[in-house]
Amino acid sequence: MQIKDIRLRDATPSDKPHLLLWDKFDQQQLQLIATYENAQVVSYRQNLLSRISPNSSYLSLQQDLDPEFRAIRQICDGSSKKIVILRDLDCLITYLQSHPESRITLFWHKLFYTRQLESTLWISLPSKLAPPMWTSDRLKQV
Repeated sequence: MQIKDIRLRDATPSDKPHLLLWDKFDQQQLQLIATYENAQVVSYRQNLLSRISPNSSYLSLQQDLDPEFRAIRQICDGSSKKIVILRDLDCLITYLQSHPESRITLFWHKLFYTRQLESTLWISLPSKLAPPMWTSDRLKQV
């Protein structure tokens, strides 16, 4: 699929998350899509780092996922653009998958059923991390 053929603004439903799957991620292509679609690109990793207290000695994201969902919602609510492309969420997904009592299924379930987002959310991920339960009408392969 060519960059100009990726129409993120046509996503339905527009108040739920969508997946933008990449096999060979290219930051320049992502920026080109964002420019073409008038979208804001936000790094989950940078957002997470801004929320961590300097006094914290470790992360325990797997114990309580609600702050991460609130952060994703705040990213959408705080955007001045109609479309938000969230990148670097693969660090959270990999983190959750690496724990023995992984809550990754719960994470995907809650993310899939998240609704009433202020901006259309597209999550950029490697295709190998896409959950099998995600419906094809809410994903695009680059």
